[in-house]
Amino acid sequence: METENPLRTLFLKNKPEFLKIFGFLDCWFDEPNQIYHSTYAPTKDLTHSNGAIVQGGFVAGMLDSTMAQYILFTHKFTLNPLTLKMDVSYILSCRPGLLEVQSKVLKMGRSIAFTTAEMYQDGNLIATASATNKLVQFNNCLLYTSPSPRDKRQSRMPCSA
Repeated sequence: METENPLRTLFLKNKPEFLKIFGFLDCWFDEPNQIYHSTYAPTKDLTHSNGAIVQGGFVAGMLDSTMAQYILFTHKFTLNPLTLKMDVSYILSCRPGLLEVQSKVLKMGRSIAFTTAEMYQDGNLIATASATNKLVQFNNCLLYTSPSPRDKRQSRMPCSA
C-alpha cells in the first residue's frame, strides 16, 4: 500500500463530504498494476431488510466514486470526471462492514474515459461496474464538485495540486 504519495495525502485532507456517508476509510494507487483502491465501511444506516443489506444505490455510489477517484488521482485533480453512463451488476448482497473497491481505466481519451470497478467483501466479489465519463477541466481548482452552499471557502482543493 502506498502511504507517502503527496496526491493521496492532499486528497485525504480535502475529500468531498459525501464520502463520509459511504463510510470511506482510505485509498491508494497500485502503480505497477494500474489499479486504484478505496476502502469503505458502510453502516446499518445505509441498509434495508432490518439492517442486513446495504441499499444498491449506495453500492453504486461507492463504485462510481472509486472510478472517479482513479481519474482524479492520475490527472492530479485537474479533470472532473462526469459520469455519463454507468452499468452495475450486483452479484452478492453487500452487508455493513469493510469493503474494498478496485478500479481500472479501460481507455482514457482526451475528453472521454472508460472505467471499471469491482467491489469485494470478505474476499468475495459482490458487485461490478463499468462507466463512461466525460472529462472536464476544473474551474478554480475545485475538487470533485462545485462547493456546497455550506462551504465557507470557494475551493476544497488548493490550486497548487
